[in-house]
Amino acid sequence: VSDPKRDRERQDAQYARRLQEEEVRRAGAGTQQPAGGRGQAGRGQDWGAAGEGRTLGGAPGPQADDAALSPEARRQLQLEAAERRQNNVPGVSQQKAAEMREKQQKAELLGKLAEYYHKQKLELPMGLNSATAEQLRKHWEHVRSKDAGAQQVLGS
Repeated sequence: VSDPKRDRERQDAQYARRLQEEEVRRAGAGTQQPAGGRGQAGRGQDWGAAGEGRTLGGAPGPQADDAALSPEARRQLQLEAAERRQNNVPGVSQQKAAEMREKQQKAELLGKLAEYYHKQKLELPMGLNSATAEQLRKHWEHVRSKDAGAQQVLGS
């Protein structure tokens, strides 16, 4: 008497092996890999010879004037590099990346404002959820400047 559950597991295992063998064949087209295709991935690569790399916000390679940058200038360069990385999301158009970034900023500001109003035991103003990120930012700045206690909410 055969157990249907064991039969199904055996069939699944066979199918997985077949798919894995097919994937190894496709990946190994033109290169030689040992049987099973395991244990040899990346063996020919020398990661130590990859070069100096780039510093955040900097150009390739070491820079002599990098040490001369003030902490504020270095921070500004790092901020610009982070913004460039956010704008260049692989597989996403720049317009969609900007929409996603705006949505994230809006969610963060709504969270800060909700926390502030909760701590003040007040209700969120009506329509706050439909405000733009810029409107929320201005409202947060207004609330923060009006109440010194808001400076402590989530580290602003």
